[in-house]
Parts: sequence; structure tokens; C-alpha cells
Amino acid sequence: MGVKDIGDNVRRHMKIHGVAISRLSMMTGLGTAAISNLLNGKSEPKSSTLIRIADALNVPFNALIADAPELSCLRFRTAKTLSAREKAERDQLKHDTAIWLSDYWFLEHELYENMPRCSLPQITNMDPFSAAIAVRDACSIDRDAPIYDIAQLIEDAGIKLRIRPFGFKKTFGLSVGDMNGGPAIVVNSEKGISVERQIFTIAHELGHLMLHKTSYTNTVEMEDQREEDEANAFAGTFLVPDAALDKEWEESRGLAFVDRVLKIKRIFKVSYMTVLIRLYQIGKASSYTTLIIRFRQEYLTRYGHDLKGYYEPDSITESPSGLVAKEDPHGLDTNDLMEERFARSVREAYEKEIISMSRAGEMLNLSIMDMRHLVRAWQEL
Repeated sequence: MGVKDIGDNVRRHMKIHGVAISRLSMMTGLGTAAISNLLNGKSEPKSSTLIRIADALNVPFNALIADAPELSCLRFRTAKTLSAREKAERDQLKHDTAIWLSDYWFLEHELYENMPRCSLPQITNMDPFSAAIAVRDACSIDRDAPIYDIAQLIEDAGIKLRIRPFGFKKTFGLSVGDMNGGPAIVVNSEKGISVERQIFTIAHELGHLMLHKTSYTNTVEMEDQREEDEANAFAGTFLVPDAALDKEWEESRGLAFVDRVLKIKRIFKVSYMTVLIRLYQIGKASSYTTLIIRFRQEYLTRYGHDLKGYYEPDSITESPSGLVAKEDPHGLDTNDLMEERFARSVREAYEKEIISMSRAGEMLNLSIMDMRHLVRAWQEL
């Protein structure tokens, strides 16, 4: 751990919490010059100084002295400008993701456990719709069947999965390529991001992993709209393939239009907007706009809500790039999407005395008190 790394860690957490040098000085009793020297790597701080700073910023002591790992094979982009605080949150997320992947590798090595594989195909010169079906076939999913547990599917496919809040909502996920401990997908579960959106994000990032292997670099931060559209098309077809949608649509012919859409939304665990765009794409309607308007009108008649605030207006076009509503009526619950493998490995390593309780808490991002509660819950069954 270098002095510069400590300064970078402190600066990042100051930005996340909106604390200026003058404010940190008041909170810790340290001089502004001393804090400035620490931030710029001009002096090596004492442990007591870092403890005071950690307490003031309400972060663990280890967060200030952690090494600064690099992810060279990362895709983490946004079409929106980030504030200084959001950029600090983004940098912290990159840092945390690198540590998480390092912890994952450690657990696999110590437990002599290898990630399962389903031999995902090498996609070359394939359109996103065909690529989505090829991946489903490789994972032995029937073409007319929904995906009941995408988290387990992704982990069974040898892709590490993490679901966590990012601290901002201007991007929904990131993915790491085959290097740096990947492939891996990290999904934003920030409050207000629906489970339907999180599920779609997993499929979207899988699309990037399959279709855009050369795009994994830590130096590009702005989205490529063509690649985003292709990943959206992949995700829509992967989650709601033509044959499965056609089957469910025909079997629900006796229901009203709005009820058919809501029924199919629940079956495939997607947004109602994903259902509508897929209906348009398989030729069930000549206009996506007409589908949206009809659904909103019938939903208002049936449920007394016009769905304002439940959709993204920019998505109402004949060829929409957004396939998920901001919020969803009759939405899914957080229990509908939970990654399991990493936590299971942490438990196994703890019970085999490979790691301590405090180390398990660090890996799961839990306080020692919360970790004790979890251990007791493990022992109850």
C-alpha cells in the first residue's frame, strides 16, 4: 500500500460523502495542511490519523488502506454526465468489484472449487437475435420456455454475478471480461431500480460479453449506441424468445389485452414494456406506439392508474432502444432475483475455518454485528 493509494482512497470517500477539506478538518481536529499533504501523497499518515478520518467519514479503517487494484478488462459506460460525487461512487465501485473478484478467486482456490461451465458459444458475425437463441441453446433452455432463475443460470454458465447498489442511478450495470477474474456481471440494485430492470440488465450485459468482446477496456466511459441497441436486442430475445412469446400469447387469447400483457410479464419476469416491444418485433402489431397507448388506456380503465411515471417517454418510438419501464405495475420482488454462489462459498470457507468471522463479514460487506446475526441464522438450519 503506497502513500498515494491512501490519499486516493481518502479523497474518493470524501467526494462520496460530500466532505471538503475544511469540513474534514473540523470533524477530525486535523489541520487543513496535514489533510492536503495526505491527499496528495506528500506525507505518510499515522494509524491514529487514519482512524480519526475513517470515523469522520463513517467508513471502515481498511477502506482507507486498501490497495488500488486495476480492472483492465472492464465495460462500465454511461450516456449521462456524472457529478463529482457520482464519479467517486463509480471509482469506488470499480475498486470494490476488483476486490470482490479477488475474494472470489481466493475462495475458489481455497475450496478447490471451479466455476461451472455450459460452454457458451463463440459468437462471430451473428446478429443479436440469433446470438441470444444460440446462447439459450448452449445452456439447454427450451426455445419456448421462460428463464425461471436468471441468477442461477448465469452462475451455472460460469459467469460471476453480483447485485448491489451503485450509489447513483445513471447506469444499470457493468461487466468484466475473461481477464481480471471474469467473466462477471455487476447489477445496480439502487432504490427505485425495479427487479425487472435488474433482470434485463443481466441479460443486457451478457449480450455485451457475447457480442462485444473487443470493447472491454477501462479507458472508454461513453456508450456506443450501436452496441447498446444490439445488447438490448439480445436481452429482449434471450428473456422472451419468439417461440415462447408466441406460445404464451396464443394460450392467453381469452383474456383482455392488458391482462394478457401482465400475465406474460409475470411468466418471463420482465417489464411490461419488454413484452410490448417483443410483441411488436414478432409482428403482433404494426406500431409499438399503438401498443403502448392501448395498454395505458386499458390499464387506466381496469386499475385506475394512467402509468405516468411508469414508462420512459423517449422509448415510445417505432424502434425503441429502451425496453424497460422505470417502474412496473404488478412488479417483482427482490426475492425474485438473488445471487447465491459467492455467499455460499463464504459460508463454506467460514465453517471450514479457512476465514474468520470478520473476514467473512468483509467479503459480504457486513458489519461484525450483522455477520454474527447471519452466522446464527446459518446455524439454525
